[in-house]
Amino acid sequence: MKHFLLALLLWLPWPLQALIPLEPLQIAEQFVAPAGWPEMKEYLCCEAAGQAKRETLGQQIPRRLQRVCQLVQQGPSTAVVAVELRDSVERKDFYLHFTREAGAWKLLAIRNLAMTHLGPPMVELLAAMSPAEVADYDQKHPDANHAFTLGNLRLWTSADADIAAHFARNRDDFQKLLRLVQAGKYFIPARAAETGEKAANANPAVHALLRKLFLAQVTRRETNCDSCLEFVIGGKVDSTVGLLYQPKAALLPPMDPEHFIVLKPLGDGWYLYKTA
Repeated sequence: MKHFLLALLLWLPWPLQALIPLEPLQIAEQFVAPAGWPEMKEYLCCEAAGQAKRETLGQQIPRRLQRVCQLVQQGPSTAVVAVELRDSVERKDFYLHFTREAGAWKLLAIRNLAMTHLGPPMVELLAAMSPAEVADYDQKHPDANHAFTLGNLRLWTSADADIAAHFARNRDDFQKLLRLVQAGKYFIPARAAETGEKAANANPAVHALLRKLFLAQVTRRETNCDSCLEFVIGGKVDSTVGLLYQPKAALLPPMDPEHFIVLKPLGDGWYLYKTA
């Protein structure tokens, strides 16, 4: 019977074959593969369908780049797949958002962290400074010296895997920072959000650890999660990246292509997040 069904599928005309349901991870792998995918438009909807060309996204990506797809989340009606592009020199990440339409999964939108192209020229400029120029820079920017700014820019434009590795190497300091913020009760409901945020970031011990870890600030206003702590690395306008802490998974905000584009678990209630 199994062989009969396989033979039947092979003889099905194209319109009927296109109706075979695929899971989000399967669609993502087909969509970013170097080879073409004639059935592509059958698995797109909404924004993604409006942007579709004759070629898949994978055909438009340089063939030398490896493509690694990871299912980040899949629920009854939405799913997110992270895609990493890499070669021997660099890694880049973007995120595919899916919706369930009439019982079938469809690619809804493609998202990534915006304006990261601004980072490398700034990193190159800072890295090329002479000792005298660094000393002058530090004098003019005492709150965010050369070492911090260079490290922060590199982390902001890093691949997800590199940010996760930074967290793993410095886990003890991240936990220490978390304890300091929690002990200060800066973000309790009785305290105004902006007031608590300002006090937390002004605390000398908190500030020192933020700078050591190349973090811009601690806040609760980046991801629309009132019960989360967000340790922001950086970003531009509404497109930011950072580390989020929320030990209760049920309280995490849902991912969506309009704001909270990815949330990757790092363990013990910590997550890598990005907004757009």
